Amino acid sequence: MTEVERWGVLEVQVDGPVSTVFRHESGESAYAESFQADDRWLIRFMPSLEGTWHYAPPGSAVAPHAFTCTPATSSGPIRSYGTTLRRADGTAYHPLTTTWFHLDPTGPGAGDRWAAASRALAASPFTRVRLRADNPQHLEAQVRDLLAADIDAEILLPSDEPAIRDLVNRLAAYRNVSWCLSAIPAARHLAELIAECDSSNHLIAIHAAPEAVDPGPPWFTHLSVPLENLRGVSALHRDYAKPVLVDACGYEGDGTTPATSLRPEELLTRIWEGTVRGAHVTHGEWYVGSDGGPWSAGGVRPTGVVAQRLRLLREVLDELPDGVEPIDDYRDAPTLAVPGSYYLQYLGEHQFPERTFTLPTGTYQVDVLDVWNHTVRRTRETVIDTLTVRLPGTQYQAIQIRRAS
Repeated sequence: MTEVERWGVLEVQVDGPVSTVFRHESGESAYAESFQADDRWLIRFMPSLEGTWHYAPPGSAVAPHAFTCTPATSSGPIRSYGTTLRRADGTAYHPLTTTWFHLDPTGPGAGDRWAAASRALAASPFTRVRLRADNPQHLEAQVRDLLAADIDAEILLPSDEPAIRDLVNRLAAYRNVSWCLSAIPAARHLAELIAECDSSNHLIAIHAAPEAVDPGPPWFTHLSVPLENLRGVSALHRDYAKPVLVDACGYEGDGTTPATSLRPEELLTRIWEGTVRGAHVTHGEWYVGSDGGPWSAGGVRPTGVVAQRLRLLREVLDELPDGVEPIDDYRDAPTLAVPGSYYLQYLGEHQFPERTFTLPTGTYQVDVLDVWNHTVRRTRETVIDTLTVRLPGTQYQAIQIRRAS
Protein backbone atom coordinates (compact mmCIF):
# COMPACT_ATOMS: atom_id res chain seq x y z
CA MET A 1 0.00 0.00 0.00
CA THR A 2 1.20 3.51 -0.79
CA GLU A 3 2.53 5.43 2.19
CA VAL A 4 2.47 9.23 2.62
CA GLU A 5 3.62 10.96 5.76
CA ARG A 6 1.27 13.22 7.67
CA TRP A 7 1.30 16.65 5.99
CA GLY A 8 3.13 15.18 3.01
CA VAL A 9 1.92 15.15 -0.62
CA LEU A 10 -0.07 12.42 -2.36
CA GLU A 11 -0.20 12.85 -6.15
CA VAL A 12 -2.71 10.96 -8.28
CA GLN A 13 -2.98 11.03 -12.08
CA VAL A 14 -6.59 11.30 -13.35
CA ASP A 15 -8.47 11.61 -16.62
CA GLY A 16 -9.22 15.27 -17.17
CA PRO A 17 -10.78 18.00 -15.02
CA VAL A 18 -12.38 16.04 -12.18
CA SER A 19 -12.71 16.03 -8.41
CA THR A 20 -12.61 13.35 -5.75
CA VAL A 21 -13.19 12.86 -2.04
CA PHE A 22 -10.59 11.40 0.32
CA ARG A 23 -12.07 9.58 3.31
CA HIS A 24 -10.21 8.72 6.48
CA GLU A 25 -10.98 5.61 8.52
CA SER A 26 -12.32 7.87 11.28
CA GLY A 27 -14.99 9.27 8.98
CA GLU A 28 -13.24 12.56 8.22
CA SER A 29 -13.27 13.54 4.55
CA ALA A 30 -11.63 16.10 2.25
CA TYR A 31 -12.40 17.32 -1.26
CA ALA A 32 -9.80 17.94 -3.99
CA GLU A 33 -9.93 19.02 -7.64
CA SER A 34 -7.53 18.25 -10.49
CA PHE A 35 -5.26 20.64 -12.39
CA GLN A 36 -3.37 20.33 -15.65
CA ALA A 37 0.39 19.77 -15.58
CA ASP A 38 1.69 19.74 -19.16
CA ASP A 39 -0.18 16.86 -20.86
CA ARG A 40 -1.37 15.25 -17.61
CA TRP A 41 -4.14 15.93 -15.13
CA LEU A 42 -3.25 15.51 -11.45
CA ILE A 43 -4.93 15.62 -8.05
CA ARG A 44 -2.78 16.42 -5.03
CA PHE A 45 -3.76 15.89 -1.42
CA MET A 46 -2.12 16.59 1.95
CA PRO A 47 -3.35 14.09 4.58
CA SER A 48 -3.77 15.58 8.04
CA LEU A 49 -4.54 12.38 9.98
CA GLU A 50 -2.49 9.21 10.41
CA GLY A 51 -4.11 5.94 9.36
CA THR A 52 -5.84 4.63 6.27
CA TRP A 53 -7.40 6.89 3.64
CA HIS A 54 -9.62 5.75 0.75
CA TYR A 55 -10.44 7.50 -2.51
CA ALA A 56 -11.90 6.58 -5.88
CA PRO A 57 -10.14 8.27 -8.81
CA PRO A 58 -12.90 9.52 -11.15
CA GLY A 59 -13.01 7.64 -14.43
CA SER A 60 -11.24 4.62 -12.94
CA ALA A 61 -12.87 1.23 -13.40
CA VAL A 62 -10.95 -0.30 -10.49
CA ALA A 63 -12.03 -0.51 -6.87
CA PRO A 64 -11.39 2.50 -4.59
CA HIS A 65 -7.74 3.07 -3.83
CA ALA A 66 -6.21 3.38 -0.39
CA PHE A 67 -3.04 4.73 1.14
CA THR A 68 -1.55 4.84 4.62
CA CYS A 69 -0.70 8.13 6.29
CA THR A 70 2.41 7.59 8.42
CA PRO A 71 3.68 9.75 11.34
CA ALA A 72 4.89 13.25 10.47
CA THR A 73 8.51 14.28 10.18
CA SER A 74 7.55 17.97 10.27
CA SER A 75 5.43 20.25 12.45
CA GLY A 76 2.88 20.74 9.67
CA PRO A 77 1.25 23.79 8.07
CA ILE A 78 0.63 27.11 9.80
CA ARG A 79 -2.62 27.65 11.70
CA SER A 80 -4.20 30.70 13.33
CA TYR A 81 -5.01 30.53 17.06
CA GLY A 82 -6.49 33.72 18.47
CA THR A 83 -3.88 36.43 17.94
CA THR A 84 -1.04 33.95 17.44
CA LEU A 85 0.25 31.57 14.78
CA ARG A 86 1.16 27.95 15.40
CA ARG A 87 2.12 24.90 13.42
CA ALA A 88 -0.50 22.18 13.10
CA ASP A 89 1.22 20.16 15.85
CA GLY A 90 0.87 23.12 18.24
CA THR A 91 4.41 24.47 17.95
CA ALA A 92 4.55 28.27 18.23
CA TYR A 93 5.36 29.96 14.91
CA HIS A 94 7.31 33.24 14.81
CA PRO A 95 8.18 33.91 11.17
CA LEU A 96 10.76 36.34 9.89
CA THR A 97 9.65 37.27 6.38
CA THR A 98 11.17 38.90 3.33
CA THR A 99 9.59 39.98 0.03
CA TRP A 100 10.81 38.55 -3.30
CA PHE A 101 8.59 39.61 -6.21
CA HIS A 102 10.20 38.64 -9.52
CA LEU A 103 9.25 41.35 -12.02
CA ASP A 104 10.04 39.18 -15.08
CA PRO A 105 9.55 35.53 -14.07
CA THR A 106 9.79 34.17 -17.63
CA GLY A 107 12.56 36.46 -18.92
CA PRO A 108 16.16 35.49 -19.76
CA GLY A 109 18.02 34.03 -16.81
CA ALA A 110 14.94 33.85 -14.58
CA GLY A 111 15.76 30.31 -13.48
CA ASP A 112 19.35 31.22 -12.60
CA ARG A 113 18.16 34.26 -10.63
CA TRP A 114 15.81 32.11 -8.56
CA ALA A 115 18.52 29.47 -8.03
CA ALA A 116 20.82 32.14 -6.60
CA ALA A 117 18.00 33.71 -4.57
CA SER A 118 16.97 30.37 -3.08
CA ARG A 119 20.54 29.72 -1.98
CA ALA A 120 20.64 33.16 -0.38
CA LEU A 121 17.35 32.49 1.42
CA ALA A 122 18.58 29.15 2.76
CA ALA A 123 21.57 30.94 4.31
CA SER A 124 19.53 33.88 5.64
CA PRO A 125 17.60 34.47 8.89
CA PHE A 126 14.30 34.44 6.96
CA THR A 127 11.80 31.62 7.47
CA ARG A 128 9.02 32.95 5.24
CA VAL A 129 8.99 34.57 1.79
CA ARG A 130 6.31 36.55 -0.01
CA LEU A 131 6.06 35.47 -3.66
CA ARG A 132 3.88 36.76 -6.48
CA ALA A 133 1.88 34.20 -8.47
CA ASP A 134 2.96 34.71 -12.07
CA ASN A 135 3.93 31.53 -13.94
CA PRO A 136 2.31 28.50 -12.21
CA GLN A 137 5.10 26.06 -13.12
CA HIS A 138 7.84 28.41 -11.96
CA LEU A 139 5.94 29.20 -8.78
CA GLU A 140 5.53 25.51 -8.00
CA ALA A 141 9.28 24.98 -8.41
CA GLN A 142 9.90 27.87 -6.02
CA VAL A 143 7.50 26.44 -3.43
CA ARG A 144 9.22 23.05 -3.63
CA ASP A 145 12.68 24.60 -3.26
CA LEU A 146 11.50 26.55 -0.22
CA LEU A 147 9.92 23.44 1.30
CA ALA A 148 13.25 21.64 1.01
CA ALA A 149 14.86 24.54 2.91
CA ASP A 150 12.06 24.57 5.55
CA ILE A 151 10.92 28.04 4.46
CA ASP A 152 7.27 29.04 4.12
CA ALA A 153 5.82 30.81 1.10
CA GLU A 154 3.01 33.34 1.11
CA ILE A 155 1.51 33.48 -2.39
CA LEU A 156 0.13 36.83 -3.54
CA LEU A 157 -2.64 35.56 -5.81
CA PRO A 158 -3.98 37.03 -9.07
CA SER A 159 -7.46 38.49 -9.20
CA ASP A 160 -9.21 36.12 -11.64
CA GLU A 161 -11.11 33.06 -10.48
CA PRO A 162 -9.81 30.44 -12.96
CA ALA A 163 -6.18 31.28 -12.17
CA ILE A 164 -6.83 31.11 -8.43
CA ARG A 165 -8.60 27.77 -8.74
CA ASP A 166 -5.67 26.34 -10.74
CA LEU A 167 -3.06 27.63 -8.28
CA VAL A 168 -4.89 26.38 -5.19
CA ASN A 169 -5.47 22.94 -6.74
CA ARG A 170 -1.81 22.83 -7.77
CA LEU A 171 -0.17 24.06 -4.56
CA ALA A 172 -2.50 23.44 -1.60
CA ALA A 173 -0.99 20.03 -0.87
CA TYR A 174 2.32 21.67 0.04
CA ARG A 175 2.37 22.36 3.76
CA ASN A 176 4.51 25.51 3.45
CA VAL A 177 2.07 27.72 1.52
CA SER A 178 -0.43 30.37 2.54
CA TRP A 179 -2.62 32.66 0.43
CA CYS A 180 -2.91 36.43 0.12
CA LEU A 181 -5.35 38.44 -2.02
CA SER A 182 -5.09 41.99 -3.24
CA ALA A 183 -7.61 44.60 -2.15
CA ILE A 184 -10.18 44.17 -4.92
CA PRO A 185 -13.99 44.24 -4.77
CA ALA A 186 -14.24 40.47 -5.33
CA ALA A 187 -11.81 39.62 -2.53
CA ARG A 188 -14.43 38.11 -0.21
CA HIS A 189 -15.83 35.91 -2.96
CA LEU A 190 -12.33 34.78 -3.93
CA ALA A 191 -11.49 34.01 -0.29
CA GLU A 192 -14.55 31.77 -0.14
CA LEU A 193 -13.40 30.05 -3.35
CA ILE A 194 -9.97 29.41 -1.86
CA ALA A 195 -11.50 27.96 1.30
CA GLU A 196 -13.70 25.70 -0.83
CA CYS A 197 -10.82 24.37 -2.97
CA ASP A 198 -8.13 24.14 -0.29
CA SER A 199 -8.65 20.93 1.66
CA SER A 200 -5.41 21.71 3.54
CA ASN A 201 -7.00 24.79 5.18
CA HIS A 202 -4.03 27.11 4.69
CA LEU A 203 -4.02 30.68 5.96
CA ILE A 204 -5.93 33.25 3.87
CA ALA A 205 -5.53 37.03 4.09
CA ILE A 206 -6.22 40.16 2.09
CA HIS A 207 -3.38 42.66 1.90
CA ALA A 208 -5.07 45.96 2.70
CA ALA A 209 -5.51 48.53 5.40
CA PRO A 210 -8.49 47.53 7.60
CA GLU A 211 -10.34 50.73 6.74
CA ALA A 212 -10.18 49.74 3.04
CA VAL A 213 -11.33 46.13 3.36
CA ASP A 214 -12.75 44.60 6.54
CA PRO A 215 -10.48 41.67 7.58
CA GLY A 216 -12.97 40.53 10.22
CA PRO A 217 -14.90 37.76 8.35
CA PRO A 218 -13.86 34.27 9.49
CA TRP A 219 -12.49 33.16 6.13
CA PHE A 220 -9.69 35.73 6.62
CA THR A 221 -7.45 33.96 9.12
CA HIS A 222 -5.20 36.94 9.88
CA LEU A 223 -4.47 40.53 8.94
CA SER A 224 -1.95 41.39 6.21
CA VAL A 225 -1.50 45.15 6.37
CA PRO A 226 0.71 47.93 5.04
CA LEU A 227 1.85 49.98 8.04
CA GLU A 228 4.64 52.51 8.47
CA ASN A 229 3.89 53.51 12.08
CA LEU A 230 4.24 50.23 13.92
CA ARG A 231 2.61 51.60 17.05
CA GLY A 232 -0.64 50.87 15.23
CA VAL A 233 -0.13 47.13 15.72
CA SER A 234 -1.52 47.29 19.26
CA ALA A 235 -4.87 48.70 18.08
CA LEU A 236 -5.14 46.10 15.30
CA HIS A 237 -4.71 43.28 17.83
CA ARG A 238 -7.34 44.84 20.06
CA ASP A 239 -9.87 45.55 17.32
CA TYR A 240 -9.69 42.28 15.35
CA ALA A 241 -8.33 39.63 17.77
CA LYS A 242 -6.39 38.00 14.94
CA PRO A 243 -2.69 37.58 14.13
CA VAL A 244 -1.23 40.72 12.57
CA LEU A 245 1.27 40.43 9.72
CA VAL A 246 2.72 43.75 8.60
CA ASP A 247 3.64 42.64 5.11
CA ALA A 248 4.70 46.09 3.92
CA CYS A 249 6.38 48.57 6.26
CA GLY A 250 8.91 49.91 3.74
CA TYR A 251 12.16 48.93 2.04
CA GLU A 252 15.76 49.56 2.91
CA GLY A 253 17.20 51.07 -0.24
CA ASP A 254 17.82 53.92 -2.64
CA GLY A 255 14.65 53.79 -4.71
CA THR A 256 12.76 56.78 -6.06
CA THR A 257 9.78 56.58 -3.68
CA PRO A 258 9.56 57.17 0.09
CA ALA A 259 8.70 53.50 0.65
CA THR A 260 11.75 52.18 -1.25
CA SER A 261 14.36 54.57 0.18
CA LEU A 262 14.43 53.92 3.92
CA ARG A 263 17.65 54.13 5.90
CA PRO A 264 18.63 50.71 7.23
CA GLU A 265 18.29 51.96 10.82
CA GLU A 266 14.69 52.97 10.14
CA LEU A 267 13.67 49.63 8.65
CA LEU A 268 15.42 47.66 11.38
CA THR A 269 13.69 49.62 14.15
CA ARG A 270 10.30 49.25 12.43
CA ILE A 271 10.72 45.47 12.31
CA TRP A 272 11.78 45.26 15.97
CA GLU A 273 9.06 47.68 17.11
CA GLY A 274 6.29 45.76 15.36
CA THR A 275 7.60 42.39 16.49
CA VAL A 276 7.74 43.36 20.16
CA ARG A 277 4.20 44.73 19.82
CA GLY A 278 3.13 41.22 18.81
CA ALA A 279 3.08 41.44 15.01
CA HIS A 280 5.11 39.64 12.35
CA VAL A 281 6.87 42.28 10.24
CA THR A 282 8.20 41.76 6.72
CA HIS A 283 11.63 42.84 5.47
CA GLY A 284 12.07 44.50 2.09
CA GLU A 285 15.12 45.74 0.20
CA TRP A 286 15.35 48.01 -2.87
CA TYR A 287 18.92 48.92 -3.85
CA VAL A 288 18.71 49.74 -7.54
CA GLY A 289 22.35 49.00 -8.33
CA SER A 290 22.43 45.58 -6.64
CA ASP A 291 23.65 42.56 -8.55
CA GLY A 292 20.59 41.31 -10.41
CA GLY A 293 18.54 44.33 -9.37
CA PRO A 294 16.75 45.09 -6.09
CA TRP A 295 16.34 42.03 -3.87
CA SER A 296 12.61 42.51 -3.41
CA ALA A 297 12.14 42.87 -7.18
CA GLY A 298 13.65 39.44 -7.80
CA GLY A 299 17.34 40.09 -7.11
CA VAL A 300 19.83 37.30 -6.52
CA ARG A 301 20.67 38.16 -2.92
CA PRO A 302 20.03 40.85 -0.28
CA THR A 303 22.92 43.31 -0.31
CA GLY A 304 21.75 45.69 2.41
CA VAL A 305 22.69 45.58 6.07
CA VAL A 306 19.28 44.90 7.64
CA ALA A 307 19.04 41.29 6.45
CA GLN A 308 22.25 40.43 8.32
CA ARG A 309 21.34 42.42 11.43
CA LEU A 310 18.06 40.51 11.67
CA ARG A 311 20.01 37.40 12.68
CA LEU A 312 19.88 38.61 16.28
CA LEU A 313 16.09 38.91 16.08
CA ARG A 314 15.92 35.43 14.57
CA GLU A 315 17.84 34.08 17.59
CA VAL A 316 15.45 35.86 19.96
CA LEU A 317 12.35 34.58 18.14
CA ASP A 318 13.66 31.01 18.16
CA GLU A 319 13.95 31.13 21.97
CA LEU A 320 10.66 32.87 22.82
CA PRO A 321 8.75 30.94 25.49
CA ASP A 322 5.30 29.62 24.75
CA GLY A 323 2.50 31.98 25.73
CA VAL A 324 4.42 35.22 25.23
CA GLU A 325 2.20 38.21 24.45
CA PRO A 326 2.29 42.03 24.55
CA ILE A 327 1.65 43.66 27.91
CA ASP A 328 0.76 47.26 28.85
CA ASP A 329 2.75 47.47 32.08
CA TYR A 330 5.44 49.66 30.47
CA ARG A 331 3.60 52.16 28.32
CA ASP A 332 6.71 54.05 27.19
CA ALA A 333 8.25 51.02 25.48
CA PRO A 334 6.69 47.98 23.74
CA THR A 335 7.08 44.81 25.79
CA LEU A 336 6.42 41.12 25.16
CA ALA A 337 6.13 38.99 28.27
CA VAL A 338 5.15 35.88 30.09
CA PRO A 339 4.58 37.85 33.30
CA GLY A 340 6.87 36.79 36.08
CA SER A 341 9.23 34.73 33.93
CA TYR A 342 10.06 36.42 30.62
CA TYR A 343 10.25 39.99 29.28
CA LEU A 344 11.43 41.43 25.97
CA GLN A 345 11.38 45.21 25.69
CA TYR A 346 12.48 47.31 22.71
CA LEU A 347 13.63 50.89 23.23
CA GLY A 348 14.00 52.00 19.60
CA GLU A 349 15.36 55.50 19.07
CA HIS A 350 15.25 56.36 22.79
CA GLN A 351 18.57 56.62 24.61
CA PHE A 352 17.53 55.56 28.11
CA PRO A 353 20.39 55.27 30.61
CA GLU A 354 18.50 52.62 32.58
CA ARG A 355 15.17 50.77 32.86
CA THR A 356 13.44 49.44 35.98
CA PHE A 357 11.25 46.33 36.10
CA THR A 358 9.03 45.07 38.91
CA LEU A 359 9.62 41.31 39.18
CA PRO A 360 8.90 38.44 41.55
CA THR A 361 11.75 37.50 43.86
CA GLY A 362 14.24 35.25 42.12
CA THR A 363 17.32 35.01 39.93
CA TYR A 364 17.19 36.27 36.34
CA GLN A 365 19.36 36.21 33.27
CA VAL A 366 19.43 39.72 31.82
CA ASP A 367 20.51 40.43 28.23
CA VAL A 368 21.08 43.94 26.89
CA LEU A 369 20.81 43.60 23.12
CA ASP A 370 22.31 46.19 20.79
CA VAL A 371 20.21 45.32 17.76
CA TRP A 372 22.16 47.59 15.40
CA ASN A 373 25.66 46.42 16.35
CA HIS A 374 24.49 42.84 16.98
CA THR A 375 26.00 42.56 20.45
CA VAL A 376 24.69 41.01 23.66
CA ARG A 377 25.75 41.93 27.21
CA ARG A 378 24.61 39.21 29.60
CA THR A 379 24.44 39.32 33.39
CA ARG A 380 22.82 37.25 36.13
CA GLU A 381 20.84 39.23 38.70
CA THR A 382 19.16 38.40 42.00
CA VAL A 383 15.91 40.32 42.40
CA ILE A 384 13.97 41.05 45.58
CA ASP A 385 11.32 43.41 44.22
CA THR A 386 12.66 45.53 41.38
CA LEU A 387 15.44 45.21 38.82
CA THR A 388 17.23 48.21 37.33
CA VAL A 389 19.04 47.45 34.08
CA ARG A 390 21.90 49.81 33.19
CA LEU A 391 22.04 50.77 29.51
CA PRO A 392 24.71 52.35 27.28
CA GLY A 393 22.50 55.35 26.52
CA THR A 394 22.47 54.73 22.77
CA GLN A 395 19.70 53.99 20.30
CA TYR A 396 18.39 50.61 19.17
CA GLN A 397 18.69 48.74 22.45
CA ALA A 398 16.50 45.89 23.66
CA ILE A 399 16.29 44.15 27.03
CA GLN A 400 15.56 40.45 27.47
CA ILE A 401 14.91 39.10 30.96
CA ARG A 402 14.51 35.38 31.66
CA ARG A 403 13.84 33.87 35.05
CA ALA A 404 16.58 31.42 36.01
CA SER A 405 15.17 30.27 39.37
